[in-house]
Amino acid sequence: MKPKQFRHFFVIGLRGLCVALCGLLAACTPQLPRIEAHLTPNSLWQPTPIQLLGLPALQLQRPGTGRLRVYIEGDGDAFTLRGLPSQNPTPRTPVGLELAEADAAGAPVVYLGRPCQWVSLTAACTPTVWTTQRFTPEILRAYSQHIAALTQGHPAILIGFSGGAWLAYGMAQNLPNIARVISVAGNLDPNLINRHHRVPELPVAPWPTPARPVPLLMYVAEADRVIPAPLSRAMLAAQTSGSIIQTIPNTTHVTGWAQAWPTLSRGF
Repeated sequence: MKPKQFRHFFVIGLRGLCVALCGLLAACTPQLPRIEAHLTPNSLWQPTPIQLLGLPALQLQRPGTGRLRVYIEGDGDAFTLRGLPSQNPTPRTPVGLELAEADAAGAPVVYLGRPCQWVSLTAACTPTVWTTQRFTPEILRAYSQHIAALTQGHPAILIGFSGGAWLAYGMAQNLPNIARVISVAGNLDPNLINRHHRVPELPVAPWPTPARPVPLLMYVAEADRVIPAPLSRAMLAAQTSGSIIQTIPNTTHVTGWAQAWPTLSRGF
């Protein structure tokens, strides 16, 4: 083969390799779930971008009458199935959002995503944000300050799904206007759960000592393999003596809640 012909075939081969690599990279890049796909068409949700510790997050607000209810999303896709940090923490099954959508009490509702969920990732959105920094004093303080500004001292109820329940209950220790905390398949002791699953423990901020008992209602999934019922009872025993636990049939950690919630949401 002459040198000119060799260069011609080399360029064609290189271009083909580049096209193949680009296709492979595109196939490996996870598609960001769009929040619109999880919202009822023509719903009254008003989206607001917010910042927590300089990290982008999403807030949705829906009008109503009565006491404000604030839903806090779970940890989302913090890790891959292989146990590696994910490229994007946006939840594939956003149970916190499903609960907010299904709330049938007629009260005003706010949904709070966790940092870097549902948004375009900035340079600050590194995997440590949604892995080892999920339960730090700084993030708890940032959420507490945001909820304080949002509620303006008026009574409110905090509802947290999975790891969002840790934030909800921790904030209630800081904010005297939180009337009640609702935990849905909640993780109130992250390292207890991590030890159960034999994965490394995380830095977890201690909650401040509450000035008054914080009423806590724990809804536990009947078939939860992520946070089994015995661990939920252990977590409850370590909290306020007046707390209540209720097992919900036909639920797992992420399924069945949207169907049960219209009835449950009218009960608190």
